[in-house]
Amino acid sequence: MRIIECHEEKIHLSGQIQDLGFLLVFDMHQCVAASEKTLLPGLSFSTIIGASFADIMAVLLPSVGVEQIESKIDDQIFYRYVERIRLFEQEYFLSIYRYDGKIYVETELALQERVQTTRLYYYAKYISDRGHQNNWQSLTELIRDIIGYDRVMVYQFLEDEGGQVIAESKLQDKESFLGYRYPEFDIPKQARELYKVFHARHTADVDAPVHGIVGLKKEDVDLSRTSIRAMSPIHLQYIRNSGAKASASFSIIIDGELWGLVTCQHYEARHVDLSQRHLCVFLTQYAVNNYLAGKQKEMSIFREAIATMEGELKTQLLVNRGQFNILEQYGSQIMNFMSADGVIIRHDQGLKQYGDVPSLEQIVQIDRQINATNYNSMYVTHQFVDNEKEQAAKFPGVIRLDVLPQSNWYIYAFRKERIVNEVWAGKPEKIHHTDDSKGITSFSPRTSFDAWIRTTAGKSEEWKDSEVNFLKDIGLLVQRAIAQRGGEIEELNKELIRSNNALETFSYTLMHDLKNPLTSIQLSAQLIASKKDLSEERRLKMAENIIEGSKLITEMMDKVYKISSGTHVKFEFETIDPEPKILGIIEDSMQRYKVPNLRYKVKDCLPIWGERTLVYQLFLNLVGNAIKYSSKESQPEIEISSKLEDDMICYIIRDNGIGMDLSANHNIFEIFKRMPNTGEFEGSGIGLSIVKRIADKLDAQISVESKLGSGTTFFVCFKHNRR
Repeated sequence: MRIIECHEEKIHLSGQIQDLGFLLVFDMHQCVAASEKTLLPGLSFSTIIGASFADIMAVLLPSVGVEQIESKIDDQIFYRYVERIRLFEQEYFLSIYRYDGKIYVETELALQERVQTTRLYYYAKYISDRGHQNNWQSLTELIRDIIGYDRVMVYQFLEDEGGQVIAESKLQDKESFLGYRYPEFDIPKQARELYKVFHARHTADVDAPVHGIVGLKKEDVDLSRTSIRAMSPIHLQYIRNSGAKASASFSIIIDGELWGLVTCQHYEARHVDLSQRHLCVFLTQYAVNNYLAGKQKEMSIFREAIATMEGELKTQLLVNRGQFNILEQYGSQIMNFMSADGVIIRHDQGLKQYGDVPSLEQIVQIDRQINATNYNSMYVTHQFVDNEKEQAAKFPGVIRLDVLPQSNWYIYAFRKERIVNEVWAGKPEKIHHTDDSKGITSFSPRTSFDAWIRTTAGKSEEWKDSEVNFLKDIGLLVQRAIAQRGGEIEELNKELIRSNNALETFSYTLMHDLKNPLTSIQLSAQLIASKKDLSEERRLKMAENIIEGSKLITEMMDKVYKISSGTHVKFEFETIDPEPKILGIIEDSMQRYKVPNLRYKVKDCLPIWGERTLVYQLFLNLVGNAIKYSSKESQPEIEISSKLEDDMICYIIRDNGIGMDLSANHNIFEIFKRMPNTGEFEGSGIGLSIVKRIADKLDAQISVESKLGSGTTFFVCFKHNRR
């Protein structure tokens, strides 16, 4: 005996249409199928099969060209061509569309009362003004107003694939089905898939005759998108058993999935024409958008509250030690956000509980059962069973998050049992009918829709994804804070090494860069002391040298110390004319390195944007090096000039000194790095490393060209305008 389940029924290949109009199917050349009793002016049924699409359109739409129709049905936006036409003194809606490699032409009766499109604004406003809390109720009221049915319901699919009525508008004398549950087999799988493809279905009269399709085989005519497709016999009987004679439904699609249905029942035969169905589909989608907008707003408020709590928790974890105690301060908030009856935060140092929670003995049993499963850091259930006692637990809703498993640090959330009296529209049981002559047992529609109550126990309210994800975020937040604290210790060790190195660099920098101003002060003081006949002008000049040198020493010590120690320094940038400083550096260096015969040129010195002390130190090292390393030449020469290149002002410091061999890939800017040919010159190898650091602070670019024995040229390019 073969059992045929209802989900095996190929409802899209029913091969029948309702007694509302007719259907024609065309391939590329001719009409290949037509519904029985198709009537067209001037054509007999026998001549319709085989007629061309153009011939049929000449009868149905004589004023419209075939090319215009085909362009419409090929359009990605308007894939259907719809017109209101008149045949045999009756008004019909004519729909033309492509599907399954064919062209479908269907007609259906149009009601005399036309849909008022001017009401559309008020319909939409009605849904919006009542808010998303009344979203589905508002939709049922509007659709009932449009189609005039006795009952309109919103039916939401649940996780068990059954459904529940969550909104209803009806005649006052009719029993309410609000809150009623329906089993998943009432709407089989293939029907749900069809609702995702085509969003409006209706049956005008369950007892009206239906018409078969002549031409192609029944299996070859896919009626998935045909508005007047006849319902399957099982579905028609189901509607009859419910007491209704007409039915309509509109799909509620959310994120590409069938979220629910607007189901409509009328206790007399009643046709819902194409314009009414289109309006209902539009309003259903509008209600979906309104619902999603409301949910998004609620979620934003929820996330904002969570973000505030998580931000505070993160700050506490990073600033303070003792993460266990800090997390415990937020236990009550975690319980509220989770909508839990109780929460436990447990670690090696003990545990703290909030609200109603299981006993310690029960926690041990819960842990034992959880550890026996293959969970991954988080265990979630809403129907925990106590295996030891073989009964439902008092807290069937259990979440355990492993915050730090190696430390036995866990967060538990609990929900109590929620006993629910579910009201079902009839007892949810499959009924089968056996045909002994054919050896087939098939599904039989339910005959009773009287309220049937089932009590469910041993379960809690299910955990929402947002609640589970929130607890996961808390765990990640704690883990990251601990990791960051560990990283901070490592960084502190690195900082200690860096500080020690910086202290050594600081010492060398002071010794290096202070030599010039100290030499200037020393020479000026010696001159004043040794020469009694100095003119007043010369004496004032020497005094100015001493004051200027002292000022430079003070500023340089302060800046070099802050840079070396890593302290944030706020440099005050300004437009600087470096020429006077460069000339002063040349004069001091000639005395320091004893180069009275130095020939130098300073020309075209353009103003630069920088910090006064840093600019001085940069030129002090570059110009001083140029003079030092050319001092042993028979005719020492240096030249300093500048030029504008794009948005940069580039200074060129050229000398005819000993030069460098740059082919060996020496990093001349590395601290304490001296070139092999500099042994006979004083120095520690720190000058150019200071230059590089200063260039970085000034956001300047530095490069060098040199050849051993033929002098060196440095290029320093400053941003033209940094203001």
